[in-house]
Amino acid sequence: MAKINPRTVASLLKEYAQRASMRGDNPYRIKAYLRAADSLTALSQPLDRIIAAGALTNIPGIGDAIADIVTKLYQTGTHPSLEKLREDVPAGVMELFAIPGLRPDKILKLHQALGVNSLAEPRPQQEKTAYAQSKASAPRFRQSSCRTWPSCEAAKRNFTCTRPPLFSNMRSYR
Repeated sequence: MAKINPRTVASLLKEYAQRASMRGDNPYRIKAYLRAADSLTALSQPLDRIIAAGALTNIPGIGDAIADIVTKLYQTGTHPSLEKLREDVPAGVMELFAIPGLRPDKILKLHQALGVNSLAEPRPQQEKTAYAQSKASAPRFRQSSCRTWPSCEAAKRNFTCTRPPLFSNMRSYR
């Protein structure tokens, strides 16, 4: 495969980080991948020159391990670890990262427990399913996810607070 541009390498590195977070990898390692991807997008020199000079580790956020991953991504367009991660989690599941407040552990629960594979699929029978009863689905999360989920009918409704007022049991002092 032909060598690819630094922005594509950065997007592949971000995908690598997201998929690794779905697997439950070390959060510091995941942040390092994301930081390295940000550094790659801000490069002022061509990536091929930096790799040829062996100066990839001079870029902030890129150490030896990430430099090896970046080099392989740049030269081949893929990495064996990334391919293994792609086999574990379908591509549609990665779309769920677009929902605000939805962490990787919740995405994994939605995928494994309820079979949610993409945003394009209909949402699991609104609030009456195991989705609403699971710990992955707090009321605030349901509210934000309904606004983002394309097939959610509940997004058209107004969400009202069902809790009683804070001082409803107190007497009125006038």
